[in-house]
Amino acid sequence: MFEGLDERVRPERRTLLAATLAAAVGLTASACGAGAAAQGDGKSFTYWSMWKQNEPQAKVLQAAIDQFTKDTGVTVHVQWKGRQVIQQLAPTLNTSNVPADLVDSPDRSAYAQLHMTGQALDLTPVLKAAVPGESGTVADVIPAKYLDLNTTGGVLWQMPYEVILSQLWFDGSALPDVAAEPPATWDEFVELLDARKKALGDGPLALDADVPDYGAYWTYYAVARGLGDGAFGKAVADRTGASFRTDAFVEALEHVEKLVKGGYFTNGYDASKWPTVQQKWAKGKSDFLLLGTFAPSETAEFAGDSFAYRSFPFPAFGPSGDTSQDIYLIGFSIPKKARNSAAAQKFISYFLARKHLEGISTQAKNITPRSDIAAPPELADGQKALETRKVVKSLDGVKETAADWYTKVFLPLNTKFLTGRLSSRSFAEKLAGDSATYWKSA
Repeated sequence: MFEGLDERVRPERRTLLAATLAAAVGLTASACGAGAAAQGDGKSFTYWSMWKQNEPQAKVLQAAIDQFTKDTGVTVHVQWKGRQVIQQLAPTLNTSNVPADLVDSPDRSAYAQLHMTGQALDLTPVLKAAVPGESGTVADVIPAKYLDLNTTGGVLWQMPYEVILSQLWFDGSALPDVAAEPPATWDEFVELLDARKKALGDGPLALDADVPDYGAYWTYYAVARGLGDGAFGKAVADRTGASFRTDAFVEALEHVEKLVKGGYFTNGYDASKWPTVQQKWAKGKSDFLLLGTFAPSETAEFAGDSFAYRSFPFPAFGPSGDTSQDIYLIGFSIPKKARNSAAAQKFISYFLARKHLEGISTQAKNITPRSDIAAPPELADGQKALETRKVVKSLDGVKETAADWYTKVFLPLNTKFLTGRLSSRSFAEKLAGDSATYWKSA
């Protein structure tokens, strides 16, 4: 369970903790240099959150906020804004009256609305701050592989506290052989699908195709496994569209096309209304669901008591093929014109202490970037992949760098491809042509 600092702690220990925090903030303040946000008086700051007040993450954060105020005397004015928090904040960022000193969001929102507009404070100095109650610094507890994904041009525009990844989910109690030895290669995967299709009398793959983002992962992973990590993003960056037409790109897509044409997706997936198919999956009507680590929380109420959430990474296309694990991050950012940045930075290092951050795992049932905080049991397979595989930005960061193209060009065509209305070649041709047209007028 989440564990706050003991309120009965001795006065001298409180003094030591306060001194540690003050030293950390002093280091941060001195390191920020010219162009930094206003430091403020250090007595309070305003935090706008992406969570709603009744969500588990909000409860974990609120508990940490309450303890932070007790330990430091710093008042936190928190507003639980919900998922559109960055969009609400964006119009104020270039004014002299930015209403929030701290904000959290998915990485793509922070990148697009804060970093790319030049309105994100560089959090690199926070890495040198001591983590209260521990012997190390923030840099010691947050792995560089995550920080690197949130650093552009030397600017750390977001400090992560939650990791989301996508894998193929299944019921380990119903499929113990798969749990013992998940398929590692595409051939093994298809062999398993053949057996399960025969056993079920239906396609074993679950997909609510009316959610375009869910189908996107099948295409993204096919390209990554076929051409290597980063290949999807490189193709998108080619504004002529020619990269989509290559034989290698089409051959990668053909892996997915064979699943579509072969009836490996469950009946009705192409006409479903979310969350119909994933609910049926939780009830055992299909076997495998490619989705993020939010899958257990979205489906738990429909799963039986014996359902054991297990997952495995998207299979490699060969013994030496790409095995990268895609992720996206949720974390803290500070607007460049925040008026109380010092206090906000102090809270970041405070919350990243194990005793506070572990609530993201134990209560919110998600993975944290700290390797010494065990993931909840249902996400243990995902955490293992993070420890053993190369991590890459989800969809190669295209939702950050080419968000409008992704929504207007890629998703509609990809949905047609995933539902059998476009072949691999015709999909690639349409993607190339429509992309070239889009970029000419973008």
